[in-house]
Amino acid sequence: MNQSAERSQFWPSVMLVIAAAGWGLFWIPLRALEDAGLDAGPATVVQFLTPTLVMLPVAIFFVLRGGKTGLGRWKTAFFTGGAFALYADSLLLTEVARALILFYVSPAWATMFEVWLMKRRLNVARVVAITLGVAGLYVILGGDGSLPIPRNAGDWMAIASGMFWAYGSTRVRMDQEAGLFENVFSFFAFGAIVSILLALLPIEAMGHAPSLAQLVEFLPWFLLITFAFLIPAMSMQLYGAKHIDPGRVGILFQTEAIFGIVSAAILAAEPFGWPEGIGSALVVSAALTEVFVNRPRAQRN
Repeated sequence: MNQSAERSQFWPSVMLVIAAAGWGLFWIPLRALEDAGLDAGPATVVQFLTPTLVMLPVAIFFVLRGGKTGLGRWKTAFFTGGAFALYADSLLLTEVARALILFYVSPAWATMFEVWLMKRRLNVARVVAITLGVAGLYVILGGDGSLPIPRNAGDWMAIASGMFWAYGSTRVRMDQEAGLFENVFSFFAFGAIVSILLALLPIEAMGHAPSLAQLVEFLPWFLLITFAFLIPAMSMQLYGAKHIDPGRVGILFQTEAIFGIVSAAILAAEPFGWPEGIGSALVVSAALTEVFVNRPRAQRN
């Protein structure tokens, strides 16, 4: 057992859980913006576009100094940014429960990508962690015994978002040369492109483009969200994805559902009973299994 390897993954794991907590609470400002009259579809576009524009001067400075912005690694950025654009819009087009459970199949996809692209061995601890996580989310989200088969466009977007994130986080992990700024800036830039393309789809639930007056009115709030949450959260999340294997990233990030459900139960009076309690325990058990049982081992030369 390599203790230095365990320590090297401790703080990235903590950062992932903190980022997951933030995403679990992100429904609060989004719901406030929607209640204030901003359609959710355009809100998704702006939440990617604002950080891109904020970080653009730094990107230009890097280019002038001979540095890189990450835009050249467009395949990675397209899948990481596109994953969250798809996920955000899936919440508009299907039930939140279905979007969550379909997205959080991502650890299974990520493990497959690890085995295929990174030549990892599939061990018992990883299988147990994936099983516990999926079972917990299924219980939390009120599974009625039927298979979560896609029924509409939102379901397909949720599944695609999980696959996108699994593949994108695998590429982040494999590309150790890219710096944190490159990963974060390109994430928002390509997330903005994907969210714009999705907003152009002829789906009524996406809403309508806001007026100039609305954009001016909401700009301070988007700047606050950008600096207080989006950039810090994505920095921690992509830092963790760079230092932790994709399957482990997906499993640890499942804790987002816990924060989301508990916060909704407290602040929005949504139900929290035995199913939510049992499911939450299963998801936490999955994360604990991954952290304390499936520990990184020293690589042999």
